[in-house]
Amino acid sequence: MKSETDTTPAPKTWETPAAWRLENRHWKDRVIAWGARNIIRRNLAMPLPWKVHRIGFRFAGWLRFNAKEAQVDKLPNGSGLIIRHPNPVRRIIWIHGGGFTIGSPETHRAMLSHLAMKAQAQIYVPKYALAPENPFPAAVNDVLQFVDSHWSSEDQIGPISLGGDSAGGCLALVALEHLLGKDITPHRVILASPATWLDPDRDVPPAQDLLFPLSLLRRIGRDYTGDADPSNPQLSPRFASFANAPKTLIHCAIGEYLEQDTDLIAEQLRRYDTNVTLEKAPKAPHVWHYMAGKSPLADDAIARMASFLVANA
Repeated sequence: MKSETDTTPAPKTWETPAAWRLENRHWKDRVIAWGARNIIRRNLAMPLPWKVHRIGFRFAGWLRFNAKEAQVDKLPNGSGLIIRHPNPVRRIIWIHGGGFTIGSPETHRAMLSHLAMKAQAQIYVPKYALAPENPFPAAVNDVLQFVDSHWSSEDQIGPISLGGDSAGGCLALVALEHLLGKDITPHRVILASPATWLDPDRDVPPAQDLLFPLSLLRRIGRDYTGDADPSNPQLSPRFASFANAPKTLIHCAIGEYLEQDTDLIAEQLRRYDTNVTLEKAPKAPHVWHYMAGKSPLADDAIARMASFLVANA
């Protein structure tokens, strides 16, 4: 513990990779950031029915193209998608984002096809119930059931890792605590801007979020959480236990609303001696990885996730 007279600066707990710095930013990424701030953010600020927002997100997913040679198939009973490299050597269960209210395995198909190809992986993407029709804990129950039914250390393909973005990052962390409680440790965990503190009435620090208006996040919080206790670790994994968690990589944008959530979960994981790598990008949209194949910044972020999975495998 530092003394009151100790002026040694606290160690920095995150880094910005060189390729992510503004002076190295490609013009395509500047255009994408402009579009997120001036077009998408304004649309998300409108209090439209969730069904309308779902159509918009689905349409955005259709505009993304799969990585070449990536294979995509439906899982039995409409339970999700399997996205694979032609010769996979590792597996990932990835929980898609969408604020617990929109999104699907299909909306994340293109992004995850790039991850599958770069990591030489087979990725399972579960479908889960969305709010407000199905508030907490419906999504948690669906994800945990999927993880339990698809987790097998006997598969010849290789080790299994967990991943998720935004709301899916929250659910992936819930699944991580669930597995650790059963003495099962995933190979790695990779997260993009995870939501980790689902309290609709919490104080939120000033932010310069390029994608989300605060009103939308408040609405998501109310519609998903209902009357649940925000300190429930299955709702807010910042309160979860992570003893024996594996190495974890977390990405987020500097200034986005979920940067605080990202910092909180990194701190919580480190309390349990987890090896956490936290990387942040300035002036990037929330989960910019979604633009993989169109954005050099997104391509680099996906490549960094793949390298993290492959290193010391």
